[in-house]
Amino acid sequence: MKTPCSAADSALGWLHQVAAEQAIKDLLDELLALSARVVAFDFPFCVPHALLRDAKFAADVGIKDGALTGWRSFNWFVAQHLPLTDPLDFSARLWTKRATDIATGGQPPLKDKFQATFQMTLLRNALLSKLWESYKYRVLPFPGGRGAGEIIEVYPGATLRTIGLASYKSRPEEPVRCGIAACTAAGIKLDVDLRLVGLCCRYSSGGRTPDYGVADAFVALCTAILHAEGACRPAIASDPIWQERLLKEWEGAIWVPAIATSALA
Repeated sequence: MKTPCSAADSALGWLHQVAAEQAIKDLLDELLALSARVVAFDFPFCVPHALLRDAKFAADVGIKDGALTGWRSFNWFVAQHLPLTDPLDFSARLWTKRATDIATGGQPPLKDKFQATFQMTLLRNALLSKLWESYKYRVLPFPGGRGAGEIIEVYPGATLRTIGLASYKSRPEEPVRCGIAACTAAGIKLDVDLRLVGLCCRYSSGGRTPDYGVADAFVALCTAILHAEGACRPAIASDPIWQERLLKEWEGAIWVPAIATSALA
């Protein structure tokens, strides 16, 4: 029998899950209705190519026909079949990074402890699949797909490091300033409501350690604007075997500003 405390915890966890699922559905409906030009998401779009080509990894997730053949096969399978309620047997083998994670200091897409990312990688791929199938959006830099809109992967920390701000979590006003400055340096003038700036600097979802998620979202928005104006580039670490083009087509890429750090001085 559950204690009242554990029952309450379970109920709260269920409510959070329902709220998250509803939020994703609402976001999907809005994106399909709006047909946005560029959408920036802060989560890993794919897993390392070493896992995509690994028949054991494919077998572990229930694929009987051998290794995966690229991002779209991974994305489709996750959206259709992966038993998310019974996660994989995570191990050091799965805690590998993509070339773009190495280049940007990102977390492994299937990391399941501490700063966990595997749930975002798997669950949000269902959202990407729906957007892909709508024929309104292309998921960059993966080949194929149709649509006028573009969906890119971003990482606010990487955006800010690229433009010269290494540490910012305790200073939410700095990401806002740098995001605006990056757009200005690219010839883009933003008209930002001061109430939004105030919210970015005030709202924190963290406890003892602040987590200014709205400020991160603002940086992601600035990155999307820069991408729409041709002022972003994919960040890819060099690989001794694979060409950059193949790495992008298999693993995806995090987009960062193309401007030089000195442009913000």
